Amino acid sequence: MTSATGNDTGSAGSSSGFGSPCGACKFLRRKCAADCIFAPYFCSEQGAARFAAIHKVFGASNVSKLLLRIPAHQRFEAMLTLAYEAQARVRDPVYGCVSHIFTLQQQGREYIVESWNLKDN
Repeated sequence: MTSATGNDTGSAGSSSGFGSPCGACKFLRRKCAADCIFAPYFCSEQGAARFAAIHKVFGASNVSKLLLRIPAHQRFEAMLTLAYEAQARVRDPVYGCVSHIFTLQQQGREYIVESWNLKDN
């Protein structure tokens, strides 16, 4: 199964006897341990590119510490959020994901005004 970030959630992706390192370890140029905290979230094929934004914005060490503090059943959602926020921050270093929120709010206001205008006719 593929997640919203395009990562393979069905396999760990670590080099536990077979396969290649996860995308995070590939990006960091280190050996991927069997208990790698990043392996479930970054497949080997596309994970390195996706991890690059997270590492650039938050730092691998900080993300690793954060994941260890989050209950295991919530880590996938946390990683999706971190990936989205990191990619938004890379696209817009000043506002990050807030620029997308502003755009959506503006569109909402425009739709409300348009619906009022339609009701008046």
